[in-house]
Amino acid sequence: MRRTARKNSNHLIVSGGRTFRTLSAKGDSKGPSRNSTRQPHGRIFRPGDTIGESGIYEVIHDQAHRTAHEVVMISKDMFPTCDTCLDRVRFKLVRTAPYIFQDLDFDPQE
Repeated sequence: MRRTARKNSNHLIVSGGRTFRTLSAKGDSKGPSRNSTRQPHGRIFRPGDTIGESGIYEVIHDQAHRTAHEVVMISKDMFPTCDTCLDRVRFKLVRTAPYIFQDLDFDPQE
Protein backbone atom coordinates (compact mmCIF):
# COMPACT_ATOMS: atom_id res chain seq x y z
CA MET A 1 0.00 0.00 0.00
CA ARG A 2 1.32 3.43 -0.89
CA ARG A 3 -0.14 6.62 0.50
CA THR A 4 1.08 10.18 -0.01
CA ALA A 5 0.11 13.03 2.28
CA ARG A 6 1.17 16.66 1.91
CA LYS A 7 2.13 18.94 4.79
CA ASN A 8 3.89 22.31 4.32
CA SER A 9 5.73 21.21 1.14
CA ASN A 10 7.03 18.07 2.89
CA HIS A 11 5.74 14.69 1.75
CA LEU A 12 5.00 11.64 3.83
CA ILE A 13 5.22 8.42 1.85
CA VAL A 14 4.21 5.15 3.44
CA SER A 15 5.32 2.06 1.55
CA GLY A 16 5.62 -1.49 2.82
CA GLY A 17 5.43 -0.39 6.45
CA ARG A 18 8.22 2.19 6.11
CA THR A 19 7.64 5.93 6.33
CA PHE A 20 9.77 8.42 4.40
CA ARG A 21 9.85 12.23 4.58
CA THR A 22 11.07 14.15 1.57
CA LEU A 23 12.15 17.78 1.55
CA SER A 24 10.87 20.40 -0.83
CA ALA A 25 13.11 21.50 -3.68
CA LYS A 26 13.03 25.06 -2.33
CA GLY A 27 14.38 23.93 1.03
CA ASP A 28 12.94 24.98 4.35
CA SER A 29 14.13 25.90 7.80
CA LYS A 30 13.35 22.40 9.08
CA GLY A 31 15.43 20.71 6.36
CA PRO A 32 19.17 20.12 6.21
CA SER A 33 21.51 23.00 6.88
CA ARG A 34 23.22 24.83 4.04
CA ASN A 35 26.30 22.71 4.76
CA SER A 36 24.57 19.34 4.33
CA THR A 37 23.45 17.40 1.33
CA ARG A 38 21.17 14.37 1.12
CA GLN A 39 22.58 11.48 -0.91
CA PRO A 40 19.62 9.24 -1.85
CA HIS A 41 21.50 6.82 -4.13
CA GLY A 42 25.05 7.03 -2.89
CA ARG A 43 28.11 4.93 -3.41
CA ILE A 44 28.73 1.95 -1.12
CA PHE A 45 31.94 2.09 0.95
CA ARG A 46 33.94 -0.75 2.50
CA PRO A 47 36.16 -1.04 5.58
CA GLY A 48 39.56 0.45 4.89
CA ASP A 49 38.23 3.07 2.45
CA THR A 50 39.05 6.65 3.40
CA ILE A 51 36.03 8.70 4.44
CA GLY A 52 35.78 11.51 1.91
CA GLU A 53 33.02 13.54 3.54
CA SER A 54 31.94 13.91 7.16
CA GLY A 55 28.33 13.05 7.68
CA ILE A 56 25.73 10.48 8.60
CA TYR A 57 26.24 7.04 7.08
CA GLU A 58 23.98 4.00 7.02
CA VAL A 59 25.77 0.88 8.24
CA ILE A 60 24.68 -2.31 6.45
CA HIS A 61 25.80 -5.52 8.15
CA ASP A 62 26.46 -8.86 6.45
CA GLN A 63 24.02 -11.72 7.08
CA ALA A 64 21.68 -9.26 8.82
CA HIS A 65 23.13 -10.05 12.25
CA ARG A 66 22.09 -6.48 13.07
CA THR A 67 19.58 -4.19 11.41
CA ALA A 68 20.94 -1.26 9.44
CA HIS A 69 21.64 1.80 11.57
CA GLU A 70 23.07 5.29 11.14
CA VAL A 71 26.37 6.60 12.48
CA VAL A 72 28.42 9.80 12.21
CA MET A 73 31.72 9.41 10.34
CA ILE A 74 34.47 12.03 10.12
CA SER A 75 36.33 12.79 6.88
CA LYS A 76 39.91 11.56 6.48
CA ASP A 77 39.30 8.66 8.93
CA MET A 78 38.94 5.14 7.55
CA PHE A 79 35.76 3.08 7.52
CA PRO A 80 36.12 0.45 10.27
CA THR A 81 35.44 -3.28 10.30
CA CYS A 82 32.56 -4.74 12.31
CA ASP A 83 33.44 -6.99 15.27
CA THR A 84 30.98 -9.61 13.97
CA CYS A 85 30.88 -9.39 10.15
CA LEU A 86 34.46 -8.12 9.88
CA ASP A 87 35.24 -6.62 6.45
CA ARG A 88 31.83 -7.60 5.02
CA VAL A 89 30.11 -4.55 6.57
CA ARG A 90 29.19 -1.72 4.16
CA PHE A 91 28.57 2.01 4.55
CA LYS A 92 26.36 4.36 2.55
CA LEU A 93 26.31 8.15 2.85
CA VAL A 94 22.89 9.40 3.95
CA ARG A 95 23.63 13.08 4.46
CA THR A 96 26.80 15.15 4.60
CA ALA A 97 27.30 17.17 7.76
CA PRO A 98 30.54 18.97 8.59
CA TYR A 99 32.31 18.03 11.81
CA ILE A 100 32.08 21.09 14.06
CA PHE A 101 35.86 21.51 14.32
CA GLN A 102 36.24 21.28 10.52
CA ASP A 103 33.86 24.24 10.15
CA LEU A 104 35.63 27.57 9.58
CA ASP A 105 33.60 29.30 12.32
CA PHE A 106 34.65 26.74 14.94
CA ASP A 107 38.24 25.92 13.94
CA PRO A 108 40.06 25.33 17.26
CA GLN A 109 43.39 26.42 15.76
CA GLU A 110 42.44 30.09 15.48
